[in-house]
Parts: sequence; structure tokens; C-alpha cells
Amino acid sequence: MKKKNKQSYALPVNLLLSERRCLVVGAGKVALRKTKHLLDADAEVRVVAPERTAGFASLIENGSIEYINRGFTQEDVERTAVVFACTNDRSINRQVLRACRDRNILCCCVDGNWHASDFTTPATTRFHNLTVTVSTGGQSCRQAQLVKNSLARHIESIETAELIVVGTDHRHMPLEEREPFHLSGEKLERTGFMIMQLWGVHEFMLLNTCNRIEIIAVVSHKAGTNGILRHTLGFDKINEDKYYLKRGKDAWEHAALVCAGMLSQTPGESHVAGQVKNALAVAVEQGWAGGMMQEWISNALHASKLIKNEVVPQIPAYEIEELALRCLATKEPELEQKTIMVLGAGAMGGDIVRKTCPKAKKIIWCYHITKPAVPGQWADKIELCTFNSIKERLCDADAVISATESAGYVLRESHAPFINKEEPLYLIDLGVPRNIDPSLASLPMEIDLIDLEYLKHWFHNELAGMEQHIARCQQIIKKNQGSYDKLINSFQGGNA
Repeated sequence: MKKKNKQSYALPVNLLLSERRCLVVGAGKVALRKTKHLLDADAEVRVVAPERTAGFASLIENGSIEYINRGFTQEDVERTAVVFACTNDRSINRQVLRACRDRNILCCCVDGNWHASDFTTPATTRFHNLTVTVSTGGQSCRQAQLVKNSLARHIESIETAELIVVGTDHRHMPLEEREPFHLSGEKLERTGFMIMQLWGVHEFMLLNTCNRIEIIAVVSHKAGTNGILRHTLGFDKINEDKYYLKRGKDAWEHAALVCAGMLSQTPGESHVAGQVKNALAVAVEQGWAGGMMQEWISNALHASKLIKNEVVPQIPAYEIEELALRCLATKEPELEQKTIMVLGAGAMGGDIVRKTCPKAKKIIWCYHITKPAVPGQWADKIELCTFNSIKERLCDADAVISATESAGYVLRESHAPFINKEEPLYLIDLGVPRNIDPSLASLPMEIDLIDLEYLKHWFHNELAGMEQHIARCQQIIKKNQGSYDKLINSFQGGNA
């Protein structure tokens, strides 16, 4: 014999009662509620009671129920599928329960006899084909009702669910203005926590790249139009031309263009797809996102692959690190005789090292905590050092490229005494927030500071014809609009 659990739970079921006879004993307010539930299930309902409330009158008049105007007898339960004992007399309700037990008929007592019943009825709310029930196993009807009412409001907001993107990028704000809005570390987690508290925001993710800050979300129509997401990012304090808000199909299109790299500082770059995937993974881990966001981003990535196959090959595409090296080469034509210091051992830092090795004389690769693996073929060119040792090695560098994910300055004005004042020094900062203190450029020495804003303007002349490329992308996305329609219908229960 199995050992009995310390706590047992009711088994949730959905009874299929269409055209089956059910009995309600009693005709008060509770009995009326149970009767209506049975009618919703298309049951044949018989009500037995010597007195009834006014609410039963219309049900009797239109023939929705069979009403027997007398007290209960044991024979009333014969040939019934389900019985509700709803009188205000506990002894009569026990009689109903015993009669049902003798005949193996399911019975529910709505008073203090509930614990001896065969089942309880949960708090229920319905929207179209969706039914949500909440039960405490009879322990706390008020608690179940409160949760049900809360869920009802939430479901109603899902009925108007739409896609939304709120954000800003290099096209709307220069780096200096955009920098304070970027999300990283605790600021990203804190922003995510605040959004989690907003009613009508069903799922979301936060995308933070070197040139972009976005909330990508599925929200109710009200949450998408009341400005709360704009306020969360601090955009309520800036002009409307400094940020963008896209809804519905525009948001769908925007996500696909972002994933394809078409809205990046160097159009067609491939890093952003991985950044989007990572942002989604963080959102899922934090409980911000689930199936809704995963399906949307999956579809956006699919559309981006089509764009990358058909459009990106026609664009002079450069990753941001390649753009930085091209810019540096125009300023330092004898790069093969120079020493490059690279700050950061992450994905971008590693790419810069690999792409710089064939072009430079020596690489000083600086890392914060995790020591990077040096590519074997370049072992003789690469020297490793920690961030704490930057001062000792800075005098050997002809150029410094910062690609670290640190939240603050790695190279500060306090490093100035360690810079070789007899040679020009190029500082390239690819971080957002910036990792090289801009005040270094104002010191009385030959320092050329290049940041993302500078690279944007430097690369601008090579972006001719982007309008035509974007138009072609939009045609590709439009051909896949069926995925958008399917997605929205899945959110709204087929009522879009």
C-alpha cells in the first residue's frame, strides 16, 4: 500500500456535459451561478427547489432549464451525470450527497460539506475559446476569486496584444547624447525589473549594442500607446526625433532589419544577430520573455537570413572592427611597423587581434579577468598583459583599440604620464559607454581619438544607395508577412 502524501491536491478536469442531464438542488444565488455554468457547458439542467430567486424566472420561461417546484427526494438524482447541492440547509445537502454516493454520481456541496464532496468548482473566466480556472481546492474561495479577476484583466489585454519596439540608435542620437541611455550590468537588470511590474507588458527583451538601445516587446494596445515604455527608457525627457517607436508590422519589419544588420552603423554587419540572440537568452533566463518573444525573434532571424543572402552581398559590408582598422590604416600607412594595444578579450577583442596580427608588427593584448587563448600562428607577435599592467606597456603602443565590455573608462587621464610623447598615438574607442576618457584628446600631446561617432561620419560616403537596399529588404519582409499574421493570431486567439 502506498504511503499517503502529507498534502493531497484536487485533480483538475474539464467535464464534457453536452446534452447530459445534471441536477441542481436549491434555487438561490449560488444555485443560479452553478446553473449558468452548466448551461454554458450545454448540459440539460434540472433544478429542484420549493422556492427560487428571481434570476431563475427567465431561464424557466425560455425553457433553458426544467424547474421542479418542491423539496428534494433521493430519486431526483437518478440518471444524472453531475449534481450540485446548493440549498441553505446543510442537512439537506448531506442527504443529496449520500443519495449520489449510493448511486456513484458525482456531487458537489457548496457549503461546509464541500470536503466530503467529489469535486469543487474553480473560479472561472472565459474569453472566446479560452477558459481559465483558479482553484484553492476549496480552502479559500476569496483568494481564488481575486486571482481569477486579475487573470481576467490580463487575458483581456492579451486580446489586443501587439508588437512594439521603442529605442534609439546612431541615426537618431550622436554618441555623446546616446551614451547615458545605454543599458548594461545593474542598469539593465534594474530596467528589466521595472518593466516586469508594468501591467499589459506580456513579454519583452532589452537590446543594448554599441549603437542601439531598444525595448522589444509584446504588449497590450493600452501599454503600447500610453508612453510608459518610453518613460522607462527616459525618452519622455527628449524630443521625439531622438528616438523611434514602432508598432505592429512596422515593429516586425524593424526587428528583421536589425537582425540582418541593415540598421547597423556598418550596414550588413553580422555581429548584431548574435547580440539579438544573446539578449533574448538573457530575457528568457530572467523571466522577461517566453514563447511570444522567441517566436517573433525566430521569425525575424529567418527573414534576416533571406536578406543576407539576397541584399547584403551587394553592400560594401564591414564589421565595426574592420572599419576601425581601415580608418587606422588611412592615418598610419606604415602599420606593419607599428605596435597595437588591444583592450578587451571578448568576441570583438578577439576578432580585432586576429585581423590586426597580419597587418601590425606587434600586438599587446590586454585583458581584465579571463586570460585569452593566443592563436598559435601569431604567438610570436602577441604579448598578453592585464588591465593593471596597461601603464607599464602604454609607452610601447602606437595605437590603442578598445573593445572591452567594461562599464567605465579603462584608459583614463591618469594614464597620460605613461604615453610616449615623442610619437603620435591613435586611440580608437569602440565601446558604449566609452572606455577611453575623451579628455585625453585635449592634452598637450599628439593624440588622435577616434570613437564610433567619428567612424560613422568617416564611413558615410560609402553608404550611397542604402535607400534602394532597404527597399529591397522591405520587399523580402513583406513576402514573409504570413508569419506576422500567424504570430498575431496566436497571441489574440485567432481574433486579429
